[in-house]
Amino acid sequence: MAEEMLKANEFEHGIDGPYNTHKSFQQLYGPESNYSYRADSAEEILGDTGKLTAMIMNHYTMQCPRLEALDDYMKARNNGIYDDDSRRIEKGRADHRVAHNFAKVINVFDVGYNTGVPIKKVSDIERVNQIIQEYDDANDIEALDSELWRDMKKYGRAYELQYRNEEDEDRSVICNVFETFVCYGTDVERTPLFAVRYPRYKIGTQERVKVYVYTDTEVIIYKSCEMAALKLEEEDRETHEWGEVPVTEYSPDRYRMGGYEDVIPQIDAYDAAQSDTANYMTDLNEATLVITGDLNLQKYSVKDMVEMKKANLLLLSSGINPDGSREQTDAKYVYKQYDVTGAEAYKDRLQKDIHKISMVPDLTDEAFAGTQSGEAMKYKLFGFQQISKSGQRGFKKGLMRRYRLLMNIKNFVNEADNTDLGNLTITFTPNLPKAVLEEVKALVDSGAEFSQETLLGLASFVDDIKTELDRIQKEKDEAQQNDPIMAQMFGGAVYDQSDVLEEPGDGAEEA
Repeated sequence: MAEEMLKANEFEHGIDGPYNTHKSFQQLYGPESNYSYRADSAEEILGDTGKLTAMIMNHYTMQCPRLEALDDYMKARNNGIYDDDSRRIEKGRADHRVAHNFAKVINVFDVGYNTGVPIKKVSDIERVNQIIQEYDDANDIEALDSELWRDMKKYGRAYELQYRNEEDEDRSVICNVFETFVCYGTDVERTPLFAVRYPRYKIGTQERVKVYVYTDTEVIIYKSCEMAALKLEEEDRETHEWGEVPVTEYSPDRYRMGGYEDVIPQIDAYDAAQSDTANYMTDLNEATLVITGDLNLQKYSVKDMVEMKKANLLLLSSGINPDGSREQTDAKYVYKQYDVTGAEAYKDRLQKDIHKISMVPDLTDEAFAGTQSGEAMKYKLFGFQQISKSGQRGFKKGLMRRYRLLMNIKNFVNEADNTDLGNLTITFTPNLPKAVLEEVKALVDSGAEFSQETLLGLASFVDDIKTELDRIQKEKDEAQQNDPIMAQMFGGAVYDQSDVLEEPGDGAEEA
């Protein structure tokens, strides 16, 4: 009896436990997977290669798996639905795995809203503005800022490396979060002590690694070795003059959480619901034919029964009526019942929860996409704007550090006249559709006046306002030069307005 109960329990729950259970993202990756590395001093770690090796291996084994999982959800490789081996324990039944990249929807909206319009950086020192503009143009900073924001809101962190190349040009590049981290001091200001970058590469099946350590004065390079047997042996040292650790970490806040990290359980639940719907629709086409009646089932062996099950056929022996006669033979299809209305309501609720918790509006919602005033749109984005403000503050800190390092190196090579950043202002402009026509009309009706430069700035097809104004002035000058020639050709007279103006009293004296 006990053995039969055990078998029944295994059939109901599966051998390894209850059916369709798996750990959530937060259970799999606890706080230890997102810790910041700290030390009393750089010498404490760098003076002992064993400590440095342990720190690198901790990042590789403890932190990288969480980062990889976040990246997977961005690319619709959702672990919750693909790694759950207990979803369908019945052989011969449909097992669709449908993943939805809500993570990409959230991230793309966030990146576009905050960096779709280039971030403005303006100082009250003109020389600083010139240096920043040259640096931004040389490094395609608009694209770099966008990618840094993407990483910051995907992983909760992003890294930028600044260096001076062989042509004495100052450069900024984004660093891979899977192979970069910063170690901070134990002081309240969390001063960066050093940064580590350990790019990995494969030769055949062997994974190798080369380690670079950046301090505030030099770059320490270690020989490449196997990642599985990491052993650091110094190869070279190069000094730099950036004045600080030339690797900057960007983070939205002190928690360093991704923008969609807290809604991953809801995404998993939505994936499971949609997968179950797909499985039901497939299994519905494979309904079981049940035949009941005066059947002699004793002539069928166990093997025959197995073949019938594969053929979705079920034979049942009928009972005996009260009058002693057997029940009539009957045939019908049997399939699992499915509450369509309830299931769809459940999925709609999950989808709304994903957008509500992430505070990213659902652009497919008819109530959002309909014709609305600008103020109504602002209220729908109010929650998301609060999150954006927090991320912008964290991103500004990174940008201020970037340009502080830039001025350090420029002053060292005597290209900045020994100046600092001055009053540098960083401004984010939300990338939202604007009702410019209605706004301008309302202002003009109120008596406001606008210059031609301002009006041209509102035109989407005008790329360079100054060039357009120069063209307009050139056309006016050419027209003035051609007026006398046209007058001579057609017998007319063209006078300047000043030629016909007389001083008061001139006419009376002539008379």
